[in-house]
Amino acid sequence: MIISKNAYISEILRRREKQIIKRIQRQKSIPFLYCVTLPLWKSAFLEIYEYDELLSDFYQGENIVVVGLAAGREDALVMTKRIVQDLAGADRMKEAVEYFCGEES
Repeated sequence: MIISKNAYISEILRRREKQIIKRIQRQKSIPFLYCVTLPLWKSAFLEIYEYDELLSDFYQGENIVVVGLAAGREDALVMTKRIVQDLAGADRMKEAVEYFCGEES
């Protein structure tokens, strides 16, 4: 799992950002954390997953790029809307992978 250097992070999570990132790197459970990711299945522009779901065996080996960390499902929905609006406003919708990953994959 890769966390983009340009990832959006909910205000409520900002004061514990370093602690949360460390737990993600160690693949530890974090209740109520939701991740906005680049699409895993090429079926959408962005996808929302409960973080603990991404720890399951089903997702092991997948190249998951996290572009947003949110404190709950509703927060993740609002964040996804904000990401889309920001990218559309900057006319960067087609360059989303490059924006979050640094290069086209």
